Amino acid sequence: MHNKTIIVVWEGVDGAGKTTLLNETSNILNSMNFKVLKYKTPSNTPSGIFAKKYGNRSEVDHLTRMLLFLANTSDDSALMKKEIEKEKPDYYFIDRYYVCSIVYGLALSKARGEDVGEEELKQFIEFIEKVGLKVFIEPDLYVIVNVGEEDRRRRLEVKEGQGGIEEEIEKSTEIQDQVRRFYKYFYLLRPHQTIWVENAEGELEKNTKMIIEKLLEFKKLRE
Repeated sequence: MHNKTIIVVWEGVDGAGKTTLLNETSNILNSMNFKVLKYKTPSNTPSGIFAKKYGNRSEVDHLTRMLLFLANTSDDSALMKKEIEKEKPDYYFIDRYYVCSIVYGLALSKARGEDVGEEELKQFIEFIEKVGLKVFIEPDLYVIVNVGEEDRRRRLEVKEGQGGIEEEIEKSTEIQDQVRRFYKYFYLLRPHQTIWVENAEGELEKNTKMIIEKLLEFKKLRE
């Protein structure tokens, strides 16, 4: 569907520096004359605005929240496809996609005492990809960004609070540990499709270089 465009989905725990790493990688690739386009979810489309406004209320349960954010990624896929078809970029970076909605939904569920785990993650993703085969964009690569909890919490101290359940999720070590666990399992399921990044303090340049090398290698293999 996307011809020669390489679809890269960026995921990670809150405060890992994912978006900073994404932007730095994009800037360098652009300087190398590659065309890179970016799309961030939840978006400012009607479904994204509603997901953020309603889904992040403290009284909203984890299942409703997960389905709202999942609906936004599904809804916005048509917009992404049109942009890719029109602009034909070399790389298309998606800042969080459907895996994020599922990972965070299950992490919240687990942290609140429900018996969900790795098998549920596997089954849920396979189900969503099957029923959404003609809806979602098929990612070529995933970049999952992690960071140690001490570094993560230090970075959050300088970030303005979001309020509601989003702030609860960001600040909770327990929830973020579950997020790490589910992302790690996803990586183990698809190791050849996933770049795992430990983005410790002071390693932005090194990690950016590593990611770019892997993206260029993938592009060369694809050609």
